[in-house]
Amino acid sequence: MNKHIKKFISIADFLGDVLGSNTEIILHDLTNYEESIVHIINGHISDRKIGDPVTDLVLEFIASESKGNKQFISNYNSKTIEGRLLYSSTYFIRDDDNEIVGALCLNSDYYEVKKSLSFLTSLLPNYVDDKILSINNIKENLNTDPQELTLSKIDSIVNEFDVVPSRMTTDEKTNVITALNDCGVFNIRGSVQEVAKKLQMSEPSIYRYIKKIKS
Repeated sequence: MNKHIKKFISIADFLGDVLGSNTEIILHDLTNYEESIVHIINGHISDRKIGDPVTDLVLEFIASESKGNKQFISNYNSKTIEGRLLYSSTYFIRDDDNEIVGALCLNSDYYEVKKSLSFLTSLLPNYVDDKILSINNIKENLNTDPQELTLSKIDSIVNEFDVVPSRMTTDEKTNVITALNDCGVFNIRGSVQEVAKKLQMSEPSIYRYIKKIKS
């Protein structure tokens, strides 16, 4: 485990005691995306465990913000594999060279609290459930399988273009692969193979597109 990550284990344990059983606390070591979780408290919330992969949000942040100075993202919505809505924040751990090497993540489940308030909200005729307001604003999917994480991200991006892969033009394929690259999808092992299948292309073709985009 990276030495910078070890320093946060006691902080994670402290937060676990303070925040209680409704908040999951996860420590990621980002030297291994496929098995990044090295410490977890209240894993029952997302059903993840030590050795599970990084999330799509963390991958995207690394791809877009790794050279910047942004230290954390707070108060956003995430979703478990079962579809339960959580309220999340992530603190990024940087080394002495300002490179992101880890992440401390908090995921809070307020389902029981909200259920107990249902009677009160039913008395408010103009109340709109925040789940309805935020369902289209999910920033992070909490998956336990790196392949499922990759497939989910590929599908969400491909669907944005509203064109079936077999009818995509060269420009459309370039745009899709650029978006996937910007989200850090190609940092996950086996992602090129999955993208090739989805876009009905050969793996060498995907690599050529990636090389062209990066140049």
